[in-house]
Amino acid sequence: MYKKTNKYLKIFGKLLKTDLLIFSKNIITNIINCTIWVSITMFVFGYIFPNLGMSENFGALWLTGSLGSWAIFEAWPSTITFLSDIDGNNSISYQLTLPIPSWLIFLKRTFSYAINTMATGLIILPLGKLILWNKINFVYFSPIKFFVIFITMNIFANTFSHFLITTVPDIHNIEKAFIRILFPMWFLGGAQFPWHILNSMSPIFGKIILLNPIIYMMEGIRSAILNPTNFLPFWNCVATLWGFTILFGIIAIIRLKKRLDFI
Repeated sequence: MYKKTNKYLKIFGKLLKTDLLIFSKNIITNIINCTIWVSITMFVFGYIFPNLGMSENFGALWLTGSLGSWAIFEAWPSTITFLSDIDGNNSISYQLTLPIPSWLIFLKRTFSYAINTMATGLIILPLGKLILWNKINFVYFSPIKFFVIFITMNIFANTFSHFLITTVPDIHNIEKAFIRILFPMWFLGGAQFPWHILNSMSPIFGKIILLNPIIYMMEGIRSAILNPTNFLPFWNCVATLWGFTILFGIIAIIRLKKRLDFI
């Protein structure tokens, strides 16, 4: 049992290392993309929107929301590439012939993509602070909580993206998953507003939106950076996100097994 487990871990590690080496070739490009996106959105939400009557804290709210948003939208293109490969060259079939459980192949993809999104996402907070300057302070910032939720939400985002590609029959229908599922969940998931505002406006809708896992990404990261009393309890967000991660991960594995005829 020990020898078999050790064998699996070695193969898993080598596959993960290969993926990360491939991702590293684009790390500079991804950082530039992230820098442009954060700089423009922070300028608009941090300086222009307040002059239109929005709260002066809106920039800080969006900065924290952008951490979750980047995880979601950076994970999405990677999974589209995966779906394109399934429908095309199907190069993943080689990995499925290796002496390793098929579910570990899925886990490897999730971890490698999550590391990739985290590598670029880490620049968002310091860059946002540089742009907003005194419009945000880190008096409530908890490094431990930050990295716990940062890792958790990136793993969830990549797991959920893999789940989403199993909801469409082929690459030609991928836009449906984005427009009908991912975008509504993100837009209503608290990236630009805290949950308590929505709940105070409509308690019924506030309760319904708690079924949306993205709200826990946004509330959790804000609880780690901003005043935690204004958001959902931090550890509740972490636990719920892991619950959703396991749920969507299991569903994705089952569907991918059926689709790819895993060994």
